[in-house]
Amino acid sequence: MPAPKDKDKEKDKKKPQALTRLDQAELNAIIAKHEAFRQGRANGTKAMLVNHDLTKLSFKGRDMGHADFTGSTLYECDLEGAKLDYCVFFAADLRLANFRAASLVRADLRGATMRGAIMANADLTDADMREGSMASYDPEKGLSFSTEKAAWKEGTGGVDMRGATLSSAKLSGAIAINSNFEDANLSKAAFKSGNLSGANLKGANLAGADLSNCELKNVSLRGANLAGAMMDVSNLENVDMTGALTDKPTGKTPDQLPAPLEELLKLHQVWLKTKGAEGKKLDLSGYDMRKTPPFAKMELTMLAAEKSTWFGQDFSQTNLQVAQFKEADLRDCNFTGADLRGSNFTGARMVGAKMNGARLEPLVLENKRLLKTNFAGAQLRYAIFVRANLREADLSNADLSYADFSGAEMTGTNLTGAILDQAKMDKKEASAAAKKGK
Repeated sequence: MPAPKDKDKEKDKKKPQALTRLDQAELNAIIAKHEAFRQGRANGTKAMLVNHDLTKLSFKGRDMGHADFTGSTLYECDLEGAKLDYCVFFAADLRLANFRAASLVRADLRGATMRGAIMANADLTDADMREGSMASYDPEKGLSFSTEKAAWKEGTGGVDMRGATLSSAKLSGAIAINSNFEDANLSKAAFKSGNLSGANLKGANLAGADLSNCELKNVSLRGANLAGAMMDVSNLENVDMTGALTDKPTGKTPDQLPAPLEELLKLHQVWLKTKGAEGKKLDLSGYDMRKTPPFAKMELTMLAAEKSTWFGQDFSQTNLQVAQFKEADLRDCNFTGADLRGSNFTGARMVGAKMNGARLEPLVLENKRLLKTNFAGAQLRYAIFVRANLREADLSNADLSYADFSGAEMTGTNLTGAILDQAKMDKKEASAAAKKGK
């Protein structure tokens, strides 16, 4: 029989692995030594940050090239402008991290979780995004790894970049087999000669992306925006493009309107000023409006636009009270500072929509009746509601995964049945909502 001490050792081996927590001062000391190592100076030491908890710490603008972050948590870390070439992020948790303008040339991202990460203008040339064991960390259970097969069944694939921002990112030659880019912004990204076999690009924004000479076998492009994307059709094998947006219109086009759009907009202004006595109400229901000029700062109160397509349109600071956008495609649209009181967005697709500072509280009608803003059943994953007024807004049964409600007014907001997976909401905001999603 093994001695008692040997039994204790065996038990310790079976214990889940815990992460080593660092504060910013401790990390800064490690970074300084690593940068000295990179510059070949005396006393320099390569950073070995394996299995560390670096949550919300900053690497902004620092040189961490060739550092090892295997199995570590960098949740909400600031890595903007950092040099991360040849870094190892195998099975790391990089959710919501800021990689804007960072360099990750030949970085090892196998099995990393990057859901909601910001990678605009990042350089991921020759990055390795093949499938690998997915890591997860629990304060009580420690660090654990799931198998590749189990990870894929969970919809995470090799690298999880669901909702990540990679606009204009350089991914030429990148290996992203079985990776998940669902709802990611990949507009103008360069994937030339990369391998995306088995990747999930459902709902991704690939407008203007370069996919030439890419391996695209067994890929899902359901509902993706492919307008202006460069693709080699000969490389498409078992690719699902159901509902994908291409340069082909999804409905009627502006040139099919009864009069030029500019003239119809003027008639709408007259209709509003005369309370319907003159002019004509603007009805764009069923139209594909993606190629029209921005609508920022316009007067579009009571606009009718059900089942219309507006992907990426600019509505910032626009008056859109009592507008009808039921089942419209408003993904990646900009509603910053817009007045949307009393508008109807039921069932609308609004993934990635920006509603910073927007007015979404009820509209008070002449008879003092309140007309509430309605987002029931809308797809609002990764939407931004920072400092928006959502008082008494109806968000019932809406998908609010990873939505940001920081500083939002949410008194009486209806969240019945809403999906709130990883939604960013202060305790004050959550308690202010009359009903919480399950």
